[in-house]
This record gives sequence, C-alpha cells and structure tokens, in this order.
Amino acid sequence: MSNTALGLSSGGFKIGSSLLGYHGSRTGSIRQLVHDGDTINVRLPGNIGLRFLGIDSPEVSFPLPGSSAFMALKNPRWADFFASGKWRKNLRLPEHVVEHLKSRIQDRAEVAHNHARHAERAERSLEAAMLADFEKSNRSAEEYRLFMAFAYEFLDATGRLLGYLHSDAGNFEDAALAKQITTLSYNERQLIAGTALPYFIWPNIQPFLRLNPFAQENLRPQQFWKNVQSSTRLKKARRSVQAARKAGLGVFDKDDPLLLEPFELRFISRRRLPARLVIDLRQPGHNRLLPPDQYYHIPYPEDRLFVPADFRVLFEHAGWVVQE
Repeated sequence: MSNTALGLSSGGFKIGSSLLGYHGSRTGSIRQLVHDGDTINVRLPGNIGLRFLGIDSPEVSFPLPGSSAFMALKNPRWADFFASGKWRKNLRLPEHVVEHLKSRIQDRAEVAHNHARHAERAERSLEAAMLADFEKSNRSAEEYRLFMAFAYEFLDATGRLLGYLHSDAGNFEDAALAKQITTLSYNERQLIAGTALPYFIWPNIQPFLRLNPFAQENLRPQQFWKNVQSSTRLKKARRSVQAARKAGLGVFDKDDPLLLEPFELRFISRRRLPARLVIDLRQPGHNRLLPPDQYYHIPYPEDRLFVPADFRVLFEHAGWVVQE
C-alpha cells in the first residue's frame, strides 16, 4: 500500500494499516489504548486520499484502456488515443452513446490536451483556495487542521475517504473570519470557480440535502421533491454552476470549454458505463429514473442526480419507475 494508510487489496477488499494511538502527547501503551472489549485507539501512519463528494474535476492522469498504470493526460499517448480513433475500439457501449461521444471527441488530439489544461486549472484553483485560508490562520503546517464531513459512504473503492472539506474553524482566533472561511466547503468553492462540475450521487448527498437518504418517506417521489425544492444548499450549488457557465468560468470558458466530462473520460478508459440511474432535477414532481445510458439527455450536470443500480429496488419500492 506504499505510504498510504488505506487501500485496496488484490482481492478487492478495502484494507488499511494503523499504529498505536496517542495517550496524551505520546504513543500510548496497549493498556492505555484499549477502551473496552471491542474498542481501541489507533492512528493512521501514512497519507490518506480524500475524494471530494458532489463535484467532479478533470483528470490529471488516468489509465489508458488495458493498463492499470495512471498516465498523465499530457502524455502524447493520450492524444494519439483520441486522434487515431482508438478510443472507439472494443468500446462496448450502446451505439447512441458512442455517437454522442463521437460528436464531442471528433477524433481530435485536442481532447487530451484540453482535459489536461482544465485539470491543471482545477488543481491550481484548489491549491490557491486552501493556501489563502492557511495564510489567514497564522498557524504552522504542524498545527493547521482541516475539517472533514462525511456522507453515507466514507470510503471509495480505492481506499480514499469520501467527504466535504474546509479549514477547521479552530484555526482562526477571529470568530467572524472563521465563519466566513468555513461557510462553504472547498467542494462548493470549486463549483463557484467553475473549475469542477457537479456530480451529485445518492446517497452521498449531504450537505446539499440534509436528510436520511434511506428513510422510506424521503424516497417517495412526493417527499423527495419537497426535500429537493426546500434545500437551500442544493439550489445554491446548482445556481453557482449556472452562474459560472454564464460568466464563462473554468470548464465553461467560451474559448476553451471542457470537451469531455471527467466521468466520460473514466468510462471510456474502463470501457463501460457507470451503473448509475439518473434523476432529472429539471422536472420536479416526476417519478422517473433514466437508465445509465441516457445521462446525456440531461445536458447540464447540475440537473443530474445519479442513483447507483444497487439501490434501484429501494427506489422502485418507493414508487419510482425506470424509464426503459
């Protein structure tokens, strides 16, 4: 697992390693750290990746089909992959999805260069936001803390944490400054900057929808739409994306728009669509779930709410219908 504390085993299991936890300011003894018969304090010894929920930024690197090694989008092999039409080879997707992708890619090397440019912009945008907060804190790197909030799932398939992130309020002595900085997560700030696209995936919908995603009453279409329409945070997130598009920010740059959505690049690499149904947020009140291959019929990503196929039965039981 290299220098990471969490990861994925060769058998596909999420695994991790840990050290004995602290007792006070020093590593504790076994006796000090065992809380009871099923609880012990440990700490993680290496880095932990955190994947931001609710957003999707362009990929700096990703494996070419047939390889497990990550390759920078700047690598000429990615440009050749698109320009030569190799991206279509053995791509087992519905023909209409391939046609949609062809209209976007047009066998251009520029698709790879474009994705790399936008990935770098997204990276610099996040770095700048985090550095600005850090400098306002007057804390050392050893003292500086980040606040993480999690939704239903807190680990992805590669062992990364899944969450929302902002500077911890305790970093700032001025309460007003702390409130100003921590009001929005970095997830939301990337949407405002236009450097990431929204990627709303149920049940990991907090803080955009603050509710129990598995409560039967929240799954019923009528109550679901009441929750969606009353969610100030979800409305703000969607409006911020619309505002970024109107202003031509980031991925919506009028002279250099992002040509391929990040999740599209990933499923082209993996040669398969994500198994996620889609709810169209533009039409409140309906009870329809679109199949995964219909995602592009909802043209703007802020209008899509993805539902993993594993939860299809729950939605159907609550009154939703898959529109085949």
